Amino acid sequence: MRWTGPSILVVASLVAWPAALRAQTTGSLAGRVTDPSGGVLPGASVEAKSPSLQGVRSTAADTTGVYRLSLLPPGTYSVTFTLSGFTSRTVDGVRVGLDKDTVLDATMALATMKEAVTIIAEAPVVDTTTTTLGQNLDERAIQTLPSGRNYSSVVQVTPGVSSDANPDNRQQATISVYGSSGAENTFLIDGVNTTNVEYGFQGKDLNFEFIQEINVKAGGYEAEFGKATGGIINVITKSGGNQFHGDLFGYLDSDSLQRATEPVVSTGGTVTGFRRGDFGLDLGGPVVKDRLWFFGAYDRVTNTTDSALPSGPREGDVVQAKTTRNLASAKLTWKVGANQTVLATFFQDPRHDTGVINDASHTLNGDPLTYQGRQDFGGRDYALGYDATISRSWILSAQAARHEEENSVGPESAAGDVIQYRDSEADFYQLGGFGLIQQKTFRRNLARASLTRFAGAHQLKLGAEWEQEKAEVVKRMSGGQQVDFFPNSTGGPQIYRHFYWTTPDAVLGNAPLSQLTANPEHRNTAVFLQDRWALTKRLTVNLGLRWDRQEIIDAAGTGQIDLKKDVAPRLGFVFDPTGDHRTKVFGSYGRYYEQIPMDLVIRSFSFERQPRIINFDPVATRPSLAAEAAFGTDSAILGGFTEPSDPDIRNQFLHEAIAGFEREIAPDVALGIKGVYRKYGRVIEDFLCADDGTYCIGNPGTGLMTNVFTLDYSQQLAAPKPRRVYKGLQIDLTKRFSHRWQGLASYVLSKLDGNYDGEYAPFTNAGADPNISAAYDYYDFFTNGRDLDRITNTGPLSNDRRHQFKVSGLYETPFKLSIGLAAYFRTGTPLTRYGYSDAYSRYEFFLTERGAEGRQPSSYEADLHLGYALPLGGAARLNVLLDVFSLLNAQRAVLLDQRYSFQEADNFLPAPANPNYLQPVLRTPPTSVRLGVRLSF
Repeated sequence: MRWTGPSILVVASLVAWPAALRAQTTGSLAGRVTDPSGGVLPGASVEAKSPSLQGVRSTAADTTGVYRLSLLPPGTYSVTFTLSGFTSRTVDGVRVGLDKDTVLDATMALATMKEAVTIIAEAPVVDTTTTTLGQNLDERAIQTLPSGRNYSSVVQVTPGVSSDANPDNRQQATISVYGSSGAENTFLIDGVNTTNVEYGFQGKDLNFEFIQEINVKAGGYEAEFGKATGGIINVITKSGGNQFHGDLFGYLDSDSLQRATEPVVSTGGTVTGFRRGDFGLDLGGPVVKDRLWFFGAYDRVTNTTDSALPSGPREGDVVQAKTTRNLASAKLTWKVGANQTVLATFFQDPRHDTGVINDASHTLNGDPLTYQGRQDFGGRDYALGYDATISRSWILSAQAARHEEENSVGPESAAGDVIQYRDSEADFYQLGGFGLIQQKTFRRNLARASLTRFAGAHQLKLGAEWEQEKAEVVKRMSGGQQVDFFPNSTGGPQIYRHFYWTTPDAVLGNAPLSQLTANPEHRNTAVFLQDRWALTKRLTVNLGLRWDRQEIIDAAGTGQIDLKKDVAPRLGFVFDPTGDHRTKVFGSYGRYYEQIPMDLVIRSFSFERQPRIINFDPVATRPSLAAEAAFGTDSAILGGFTEPSDPDIRNQFLHEAIAGFEREIAPDVALGIKGVYRKYGRVIEDFLCADDGTYCIGNPGTGLMTNVFTLDYSQQLAAPKPRRVYKGLQIDLTKRFSHRWQGLASYVLSKLDGNYDGEYAPFTNAGADPNISAAYDYYDFFTNGRDLDRITNTGPLSNDRRHQFKVSGLYETPFKLSIGLAAYFRTGTPLTRYGYSDAYSRYEFFLTERGAEGRQPSSYEADLHLGYALPLGGAARLNVLLDVFSLLNAQRAVLLDQRYSFQEADNFLPAPANPNYLQPVLRTPPTSVRLGVRLSF
């Protein structure tokens, strides 16, 4: 009998039936009730109250004295323990976190007094139930820690999380988790998968007024969570309450509140001025007290940016970009029964950019028609969820949702819909029209359900997820094509290289101008089973198994790839040597599979054919043998109807192993030491598998991809095995909020080494192409392009930062002033000499080994938040807010230009052809101030 992922899980569920969990949008409270001698007190009543909870939640301790309250909305609780013959005990200020088990043991004395005993929270700061690494950020931290008005910026206080080292990450908001690239994380909001459908980046913006709590899972997470080889960013939006509460808020920042900026070299120009306005309101409260709550919010964000042109006849002229974003959130919380809740959620972030378009495909290095346009991003999300405590032993959760997003760009007017030309001798200065035009919309439908069972020492959870992703895509070039022109080294006429989309039946010599039109689909299914098994009072074992299936369906409705063998084990243990929940020794192993973004199916299975025509004509698209000989590159049509894939293809995944120790060294203070090891086990990539320009998809180093062609197709050589290895040692110190302050400090010593960056390859300067980068297209791309006997694509990878130190915290003074601080120091990423590929019009050659040119400079900065609350009577208060970013005004270079040349013939010049080589492209920002005000009632 052949065992598959589903059959293994079904059998396992019958043996250990059924399963347990904390819901992705709630937390839980659990513990043991004993008398002063340690004897258990079965039947003790436990009742929890909170402004976050509709009504009260109660249970009773079982025969072992253990109690559990599940599906608790995150918040601060008052917990009361009662039992006949014993003094009642109330614990106030108990914090229940998102997707966290809060352990609260209680000791009850015999009744010698009539008064109940009330104390302040004494729940341990160390979580002895889980192996997950990460951080919870509640509303206090989110609104007090200084950060950008995007939740992905505040999560960077988490140990192991840093900004992704790529040139498109100008706002430093794209995050890398333990060495993974920024396209490998999963973003959940109210249980909805909002990860960008096309590329895998963050797919939804929310401001702080909408958010109640953020849970960052950096590693060691259980089988319930998958579809990521980086981290899980789990966010819940606010709900209403039994009292009406609301805010009117506004924020303003501009260049008048900023220090002068140090210069950089960039085809994106130099920002000379900006003004950002951010104004909104929110309101929440009861429709029916303890029964039906509502919350609604709206925020309009406008941003105007002035930039000086970097080059050309208009060098220094100032152009303007305008951005408008309409953020909104709404939620209904309905208690339909004593232990049943229905949640309806909506949130949106549509964005419209006009004027100057400055992205990976459009720069300010050109004439006005080449960068004046309009972009549309963002979209809407809808979700309906149901949570029920069926009995003391059973919990049911279910959700249906839809995620919608857009990523479109086009010229400002019809005047820009003409051919774009690029001058190779002027850093590809753009002339003529707008270049890339695309209209792209995406939709992800989601359904998931889980069943939890508490059975003695076992907390079991069985769950299933289903997703359907669809895309509607049109891509073309303005005027039908993009044309680069080069000098002729033989002294003949100027050489032109034409790039465009053509028809599926085109042949070289007769390839008409066309466009890419695609309507592909993904279907993703997952089943998971996990068991948190308390072997003893001090030892917990976490066992999990997850099975994922991804079906990739082309534009004609034909299934192209079916990844149905993704069985991911999760194993972990937590040992509490002292038995008081204040110390833990833990370890875990997990296999984590990627969820392939839709960029692959759009480009590889949607009849994409892209001619590269070399000739002496600025418009015609017939190849010229003489031009090809002078240029040293042949004309070709790349792509095909659909790309062949290895019939035995398996999904991309990584191994992760974690070992750690945590100890509460003082009240509310925990010290942790953790070791993290991550290694790619397998990769999916494309490559040229025939000398006619046909790409294939497989697993590098095996099967169809055992060998790859050289650029001239003269030979096939063994494909290098993909390698990315992360080794990290983390020391962190956590002080939870008490006595008016909280703090977090961490140091990470790490090494990231290999030959494959991951889902995003920043060195190409060509944007993201997950799983179909050019890394394996030709064997030459692992070398300097001239010496094929020497592999140079190896060494420290793009996100390798050897040392990172971070500290953050907040303090609420007795006189209503709140202070937040966040600071960091990190060493720079590797420097490599990158060579230009004429065939690909971007940087694919490693002229030196990775990191051979040294390191980017180390960077450091500190940000400060000040907030003062003026009481206005009753619950009303006026919060005056001041954020000071980059206090040190260091303006350190965080990214240097590593492009050595602008054409392949210059890759081996004794001096760089690029005059800006190793000059700063991106710096830490100058000191700036953001003013804000929030009227709360």
